[in-house]
Amino acid sequence: MRHSIMDTVQALPCHERMLLALLRAALTRTVPDEDLFRAVSSAQWAACRRLAVEQGVMALAWEGVQRLPAVLQPPKALKLAWALAVERQEQRYATYVRTAVDLSRFYAERGITTVLLKGVGLSVCYPVPCHREGGDIDIFTCSADPARMEDKAANHRADRLMEELGIDVEYGLSAKHSLFYYRGIPVENHKTFLDVDRYASAAGMERRLRQCLSPVQVTMEGGAGCLLVPSPAFNTWFLAFHAAQHFARGMVLRHLCDWACLLSQGGGQWPAEAADRCLHEWMQAMTQVCHHCLGTAVCVEGSEALGSLLLEEVLHPRYAMEVPVEGRWAILTYKTKRFLYRWRMSRRVLRASLLHEVALSVRNHVRHPGWIFRREQV
Repeated sequence: MRHSIMDTVQALPCHERMLLALLRAALTRTVPDEDLFRAVSSAQWAACRRLAVEQGVMALAWEGVQRLPAVLQPPKALKLAWALAVERQEQRYATYVRTAVDLSRFYAERGITTVLLKGVGLSVCYPVPCHREGGDIDIFTCSADPARMEDKAANHRADRLMEELGIDVEYGLSAKHSLFYYRGIPVENHKTFLDVDRYASAAGMERRLRQCLSPVQVTMEGGAGCLLVPSPAFNTWFLAFHAAQHFARGMVLRHLCDWACLLSQGGGQWPAEAADRCLHEWMQAMTQVCHHCLGTAVCVEGSEALGSLLLEEVLHPRYAMEVPVEGRWAILTYKTKRFLYRWRMSRRVLRASLLHEVALSVRNHVRHPGWIFRREQV
């Protein structure tokens, strides 16, 4: 394992360094390193775009492409396909914003406050909000008037109101949230912010998040309306813990771009004595990677070895989300090795308990025995 983040970057294939350069240019509003793009082949450009799609940063990377001189930009056919995909992303974002605004108004008329988490809510931190990609709308619902209705009751009422509209609400997929489709858009209504039943440090962090939620109203891009989003302090803790949960379980560059945008907006300030040691090191590592790879001004000391490992896991995960082998014994062996590796990564940043992880795995496989030899990620 390389202990220097820049050593790790220099060892990356060309198309991966290209993508990091494009993201850096987009986030810092600068011109990409032109030398990196002078002798780029069509195949390398195609690989760069595929990686951008896989990492959830296709539209953001396009901003970097547009900042290159015309002679250094992708071939015309690829450029056109990329531009059309970005246009579809912008249209999808507009639909998500309108849906979130309509849903928030619907709940507000019934005494329920809606706070947007991650995705649409976090997009306001991006230079171009509609270029922050996401797959669903995450909300936290609570009482608009605690004297008349408790927060927990308001959260449950939010689900019941959907059912009264004839919308199916799924409760069993996660203890953290319910799921329903509002006007065709998936919405996760959070009961908790974190997986409090999984990590020893989650319960304390959950209490801290509730204390610093302090929603603020923001006007959404395009005049679609206003939404409530969490405070910068909330996002600092929430994004750090959320990314740590994804470490070795499918973390992508979009998570790092979220952190970079938060840092650029003045977030990311945390008192060292208030953070769990492991989570504090994780915050330092993400900040290091964002500084070296994405150009954020905030720089901290320490945790560079973890930062190097983080970057390696994002771009070259040791274990795939989908099992690449066949046969029951081979699948079981692969999944066992993956499970232990993921636990070691989670222990490093979240102090995950092996006994607890085993118990959760056994419980899930007892409930869903078909998952044992399933090759697709569940």
